[in-house]
Formats: sequence, C-alpha cells, structure tokens
Amino acid sequence: MMKQEEYNYEPYILNENNMQNYLKYKLTYEKEKMVLAPIMKKKQDNQLTLFIPREQDTLFWCYYIILNGEGSYEMLNVKNSLIAKQIKINYVSKIRENKQIIKTYKFDTITSIESNLANDNNISIQTVMSLCAIDNINLIFVSRNTYFELLINDTGPIYIIREVEFQSKYNKKYGFEVANNETLENIRARLYNIENLSKPIKALSSYKVKDLTDICVKLGIDVMKSDSGKNKTKNELYESIIQYF
Repeated sequence: MMKQEEYNYEPYILNENNMQNYLKYKLTYEKEKMVLAPIMKKKQDNQLTLFIPREQDTLFWCYYIILNGEGSYEMLNVKNSLIAKQIKINYVSKIRENKQIIKTYKFDTITSIESNLANDNNISIQTVMSLCAIDNINLIFVSRNTYFELLINDTGPIYIIREVEFQSKYNKKYGFEVANNETLENIRARLYNIENLSKPIKALSSYKVKDLTDICVKLGIDVMKSDSGKNKTKNELYESIIQYF
C-alpha cells in the first residue's frame, strides 16, 4: 500500500490566527492597490500589460504565473506567505536535481539558492533566474535604468519582470509582462545592459571615458560637474556609476 502523501491543512482551517492573517492581508492589499493604481493606469496608457501580484513576495508570484499560467495562480484560493513557503520548499528538489545547470549559469551558489527558497520571506532575482534556466524560460529583468537578459531558446516567448518603484514595508515590488518587439527595442536602446547580476560593473581599466559616459547617460547620471560645469574625469564617472548600484 502506498503511503498517503502528507499535506499541511493548517492554512485553510478557520481559526483566530488565520482570520487575523487574512484581515491583515486584506487591509494591506487595499492600501497597496490604491498606491499601485496610477502605475497600472500609466502602463495601460502605454499599451503595456504589466501584472503586479498583490501578494507579499511579488517576485515569486511573477515567476509562479510565468511557469504555471494565470489559471493555476487564480485557482489557488489562498496565496499567503505560508502557501508561498510550501511551494518554494518544493522547488528545492528542482535545484538539487539540476545542479549542473546552476553551476553553468552561476547566478548564485546552490547553497544560497536553497537557503533563499527554504528560509527567506522573499525570493531573489538570482534564484528566479536559476529556476528559469532550469525551466527553459526566456526572461529579461528590468530594474530602474538597467536590464539583464536570459535568452535560452529561440521559440518560446520572452517574459519581462520589472522592478516597480514602490515604497512599503515589504520593500520592492515586481510585475511581469510578455515582451513584444517594440518593448524589446526600447529596453535595449534606452537601458544599460548588465552582463553579470552580481557584478554589474567591471573594473575601471575595462572602460574608456566614452564607455563610462555612455553608461552614465543610460543610467541617468550627470556627466558634468555640478560646481564647475566641466566634464567629469574618468575616475569621477566611474565613481558615479559605482554609487548608482
């Protein structure tokens, strides 16, 4: 006889603790919805379809929907931090079964990714990129004036996860959309391409003054000195870029 799989029903039990968690979640959602409304309207006016999950760990839920589809996301009646934690812990086995892919892409160490999934409240972009590499998902991550590309197949769609400017006790917010040609062209033309998430900038000796000037322009950094109006030196340009990150 097969052993029945154990499942934690605690989050679904109608008790005082779960009721308090739900009310807290509901109040937070209503407050954040009011703040995010102008952001969503702006995206709609620009004909973009950025979806921002309302749960705490928005980056995790962006990945979950990209992987499983919006239908699977909507079918989860409860999407609180406890449910997210259970799903993340299940992903630890995916990491262990695909160690070679993790080592190939080197977004983070296996130990750090497993710890992030099992112990942290919020998933990291390094963990998301590692999971997308395993799942053969094309992803572009946009943060402020920078972007990072993970393109691993020629046939699948390209998803964009954007860091949203938003202040809350849960820190950063993220939304995602499916890329089209116009969106990709705008990102690549206007934003600075990060080649390494852990080290967005190389050593000073790797750049010429023009290279640093071009990077500053894309990052929205002034290339002129505020006191004298003269061009910044190579060292000053580089230091300004370091401070940006």
